[in-house]
Amino acid sequence: MTNARSDVRGRPWIVTAVLLFGTYAVAMNLTVLGIALPPIAADLGAGARISSDWVIGAYFVAIVVVQPAVGGLGDRWGRRRVYNLSIAAFAAGSVLCTVAPTMTLLIGGRIVQGLGGGAIMPLATAMVYEMFPPHRRGLALGVWGIAMMAAPALGPPAGGWVVTAASWRWIFLLLTAVAVVGLLLGLALLHDTGRRAARPLDWGGWVLAAAGVITLVLVSRHVPEHGLTATGLGTAAAAVAALAVLVRRSLRRPDPLIDFRMFAFPIFTAAMIVIFINALAQYARLTYLPVEFQVVRDMTARDVGLLLSPAAIAVAVTMPLGGWLADRIGSRVPVLAGLVCMAVPTFALARLSPDTPVRWIVAVLVVQGLGMGISMMPTTVAAMNVLPGRFVAQASSLTALNRQISGAVGTAFLAALLVAALGSVSPEGPLTAAETARAQDAYNHIFLATTCALAAAVVPALFLPGRRRMRCLQRQRAAEQELGG
Repeated sequence: MTNARSDVRGRPWIVTAVLLFGTYAVAMNLTVLGIALPPIAADLGAGARISSDWVIGAYFVAIVVVQPAVGGLGDRWGRRRVYNLSIAAFAAGSVLCTVAPTMTLLIGGRIVQGLGGGAIMPLATAMVYEMFPPHRRGLALGVWGIAMMAAPALGPPAGGWVVTAASWRWIFLLLTAVAVVGLLLGLALLHDTGRRAARPLDWGGWVLAAAGVITLVLVSRHVPEHGLTATGLGTAAAAVAALAVLVRRSLRRPDPLIDFRMFAFPIFTAAMIVIFINALAQYARLTYLPVEFQVVRDMTARDVGLLLSPAAIAVAVTMPLGGWLADRIGSRVPVLAGLVCMAVPTFALARLSPDTPVRWIVAVLVVQGLGMGISMMPTTVAAMNVLPGRFVAQASSLTALNRQISGAVGTAFLAALLVAALGSVSPEGPLTAAETARAQDAYNHIFLATTCALAAAVVPALFLPGRRRMRCLQRQRAAEQELGG
C-alpha cells in the first residue's frame, strides 16, 4: 500500500476549483431536466415503449450501480484516473443524449451519464478532503459544496429558459460543454491524492450492493403510483436481505467492497443517521413542494423553480460557514443549530393553507435553507475525520450512496402517505374548494412527518464531536498525514 499525495499542497484551492466543474455539471443534471420532460415526450415519446419518466429514473439507477464501487476503484487505480474517466463518461453520455433520435437511445445516454456522474461526487469529496490539512477541511468542503447546492437551484429556471428559447437538446449540449472543460482542466491540473491500495475488486459484493440498492430504488419509484402493495413490500424485503448478505460478507473479508467496520466508530454511525435525515428533508422540499404548489395553487413549473431558488442559494451561501464552524468549534453545535433551523420552518410548511402568502413561504424556505447549509458539511467532516485515512474513499462513497438511498426510500415513504390520503401524489385538476383543502392537508402531513424526523435527528447529533473532541481528531489525522507524507 502506498501514499499517492503529490504537490497539490501548494495549490489546493486551484484543484478545488477544477473539481467544481465536474461537480457543477453533475449537480445541475439532477434538476435541470424536470421541466424538459414534456417536450422530450412530445418529440420522442410517440411509439416509445419506455416512459419519458425513465429519463430521470435511468440516471438515478446508474448512479446507485456505480457508487458502491467508487471507493475501491479510487484506492486501486488512483483518484485522478477514475475521476477523469468518470467525467469523460459523463461527457460521452451527454453527447449521446444531445443527438439521440429515439427515447431508447436517450435513456441509454442517461445511463452512461449516471455511470460517470455517480463517481464524480464521492471522488471530488475525497480529493478535496485529502488535499487540505485537517483543521481546514470543513471550510474546504463547504466551499466545494457551493456547486453541489447552487447548481440544483439554477437547474429548474435554467432548464425552463433553454427549453423555451431553443430546444431540450441544448440542455445536454451545455452539459457536454461544462463536462469537457472539466475534463480538460482535470487532465492538466489534477494530481492523485490519498492512499493507493493494490487490492482486488470485490465483484460479488458489487453485485449484491447493486442488486439491493437498485431494487430499493425501483420499488420506491413505484410507490407514488401503486402505494405500499404486498408485492412492493416483498420486493423491498428481498432488497434488504441482499444488503444484509452484503454486510455479513463484507465483515468476513479482508478487502471488502464497502468496509462496514467503519460503523464501529460511533461518531461515523451518528453522522450517517443525521446525513440520511438531512437528505430526507432536502428531497421532501425539492420533490413535494413543487407538486403541492402546482396542485394547490396552480403555479407553473417555472414559477415553482424561481420560488425555490432563494432557499437553495441560502444553502449554498451558508455551507462554507458550516464547514468553518466545524473546523473551529466542532460539529455538534452547528449541526444542532442547523437541525433546529430546519425543523421549525418545516413545521411551518406543515401548517400552510391555500391562502398563505407566497412571501411568507419564501422566507420560511430561506430559513430552512440556512439551517441545511450550516449542518450539512459539519456532519460530513465529522464522519470522515473520525476515520483513519484508509477509509476516506469508501466513506465518501458511502456518504453519497446514503443520500441517494434517503432520496429514494424516504420520498417513497412520504409518497405512500400522499397516496393513502389523495389516491395519487398529484391529483388531476381542476379541484373543487373541498378537494383543494384535502390536498393541502395531505401535503401538510408529509412535512409534519419530516419535522418529526428532523427532531429525531437531534439524538444522534448529540454524539457528534464538540470542540475538544474535534481538535483531538484533527491532531490524529494530522499525525497520520505526516507519517504517510
